[in-house]
Parts: sequence; C-alpha cells; structure tokens
Amino acid sequence: MSATTSSKSEAGAPDAVAQQPLFRPQVLSEQQTRWLGTVAIKPRLSHRWYAAFSLLIVVAVTATLFMASHTRKARVAGWLVPEQGMIRVHSPRVGVATRLMVREGDTVSAGQALVALSGEERSVAVGETNAQAARELQAQRASLDAEQARAAQSFDQQRAMLAERIAAARAEQDNMVQEIALQKRRVDLARKSEKRLDELKARGFISAQQVQATSEATLDQAGKLRSLERALSSLGRERMALEAELNDMPLKLATQNALVARNTSAIDRELAEVAARRELLITAPQAGTVTAIHASRGAAVGTGTAILSIVPRGATLEAHLYASSRAIGFVRAQQQVHLRYLAYPYQKFGHYKGTIKSISRTGIEPAELPAQFGAAAGAGKPGEALYRITVTLARQDVTAYGARVPLAPGMQLEADILLERRRLYEWVLDPVYTITGRLGR
Repeated sequence: MSATTSSKSEAGAPDAVAQQPLFRPQVLSEQQTRWLGTVAIKPRLSHRWYAAFSLLIVVAVTATLFMASHTRKARVAGWLVPEQGMIRVHSPRVGVATRLMVREGDTVSAGQALVALSGEERSVAVGETNAQAARELQAQRASLDAEQARAAQSFDQQRAMLAERIAAARAEQDNMVQEIALQKRRVDLARKSEKRLDELKARGFISAQQVQATSEATLDQAGKLRSLERALSSLGRERMALEAELNDMPLKLATQNALVARNTSAIDRELAEVAARRELLITAPQAGTVTAIHASRGAAVGTGTAILSIVPRGATLEAHLYASSRAIGFVRAQQQVHLRYLAYPYQKFGHYKGTIKSISRTGIEPAELPAQFGAAAGAGKPGEALYRITVTLARQDVTAYGARVPLAPGMQLEADILLERRRLYEWVLDPVYTITGRLGR
C-alpha cells in the first residue's frame, strides 16, 4: 500500500509545479503598464530656498559651536576695606559721650582727642561720688604739700641752729685752748718754784712745810690742766656730733621728701583714675581720616561697639570677597574679577575690573564676619565656612554722571570671578570629557 501511495504522489507532483506562475502578479501588472513611463516630480523654487536656509543654519550653528566661547563665572559678595586695615576705635569702659571733637571726614593725627566719655556715678549720700573722691584726694595732696613745706622750713631752722651751736663750740674750743696754754705755763712755773724750794730746803734755808705747800700748789695746777684738757676733749666730741648731725640733715630731709613724694604720687595716680572715671578722652591711635561715627552726644557707649573708624593716611582700598567652599575650587590668583558696587547700580554705572591678589587657605566662620555684612556674604549654606578672596582694584573711584567719585571703605559689592573660558562645543561635550577623564587636562 505504501508503494502505491508513493507512486501516486510522484505522478501528481509535475502537475502542481506546472500550475504555479513564475512571477508574482504585481510584476506582471507592472510590465503591462510600463508603456506609460515613470513619474518625475519637479521641485519648487521655495523648496530650494528652504534647503539653502537650513544649510546656512547648520553651518552657522556649527561655526558658533566651534568659534564662540563662554566663560564660567562664580558670583560672590564682599566689601571694600583699606589695604592697611580699618582702625576701629572702641571705648575701654562703659560711659556716656559728652563731647565729640571730630566730624565725618576729618583728618586726625596720632594722639589727637576724638571723644570725651563721662563715667560719673551718683549716690544718695554724697551725690557725685567721683567728684567727692577727687575733692578728698586733692585735700590729701594739699596736706602732703603743706607737710613737705613745713619739713623744709624745719630743716632750715635746725640747720641754722646746728650751725650756731657748732660755731659756739668752735669758739669755746679756741678759748679753752688758750686757757690750757696759760694753765700749762702755770704748771711749769709751779714746778720751777717747787724745784727752787727743794734746793733751798736742802741748804736748810726753808722748812719742809713750805716745800710741801708748794708741792700741793703744783699738783693743784696740774689737776686744773687735766680738767681743762678733758673739757676740751668733751667739747671736741660734742662739736663732731653736731657736725655729723648737720651733715645727716640733708639725707633725712631727702628721705622725708621721698616718702612725701611716694604718697603724693599715689594720690596723683588715684586722682588720675578718678578723673578718668569722671571724663575719659579717647584719642586716635594712628593718623588718618575719621569715618563711620557711631557715637552721639549724650548717648551711652559700651565696650563691645565701635565708637568710630579711622582710615589710615594714604591707604588704598581693596575688595574682600567671601566665597563658599563650593565656589572656591577653581579660583586662582591673578584671575580677573568684574565688580558691581551696590551703591552704584551696574545697570547705570557699569562694571569695574579687579585682579585676585590672594586667597585665604583656611575658612572663616560666618559668625566671625561683621553683623552688617553677614547677610551679604551668606551665599553658602548655613554654617558653611567661607574663604576670603582679596582683590586689587583697577580704580579707586567710579564714574557717576561724568564725575569721578572716590570709593569709600565699607561699601558692599558683588563680584563675578572669571573662572574658565571654553568653546561652546567643549561645554556641549563636557559630559563626554568627564567620562573619559579629559576634564582635568
């Protein structure tokens, strides 16, 4: 049966092949209509203009990408400060401003008085306590001056008295010397007389009682001589003591004067302290120009606030910019900066150029900045450290309505730091550069 079936299939195969066409019906239909020819669509003139315009746009965009460039900028805030620094004058203690001796813009020299502060206190018992203390101290000083004058007068009197006593002792010594000389002659005469009497006694002309009486007289004269000599010696010692006392008097007076001077100096120091508590003069620590006067007459002044500021003489201004850590990465010295002073809107007065001079290596906490500047520098996140950028100004003034107006310390500003200049195609391909590692080149 299988053989029969296979033979039938082999017999029917040629018939099936013969019935299938060689080409698709679409091909045959196309061959039948070819005698009509092909369709040619003629382009319009506007289509050519559109193509040319599109080509120009592509060329312009391509040229712009390869020829035009863009500079990346970092915008930061800052203010103007003198290159030598701003001198802020503070009060050493709390007080009330009683006198203002300078005005805004005045030129002062070092040591010149600026402000007078009063620290006078009042009590129910004595009223102005400092004034009462000053009166008592002045009374003590007057007493010391009077004591010193009395000591000098007493010194003069004692010196004159000692000089008189020394002169009297010297005169008495001279008289005693003469008397001793006379007494010596008496003793010599008595001894000679005694010697003659001894010779007469030996010859038997006089009695022994007469010789004895003469001997007693001689001894008596000798005793008087010894007494005179002792008196002369005692008078000499007394004179030496008087002279020593006279010589010591200047030293005693100098010692007493030194003691009075120390007491006077202590009182003067207390008087100065009391006077400073009553009224303190604040002077200029350096020559310069007065600016930013915060104190007014009758206003209380504390120790933590600045009374005024002084711009040092001959100071040049520079800009201190404060950038966050996110903006400081590509900032380098000698980069150009475009400055916009808030006091002179850049829409009317334009930008001004500067050059980065230095960049701080350590961050500054926002709390360390002046309170009035904290908001202007708050470009970063709260608590984020800021880095100070010092910029040298190309000009120390601005042009406003045809006039050159000098810049003033403390002016706030905004600045654009020109970080990096690239072609537009480089900015477009920047992600590719980042992936391939070419961004750091």
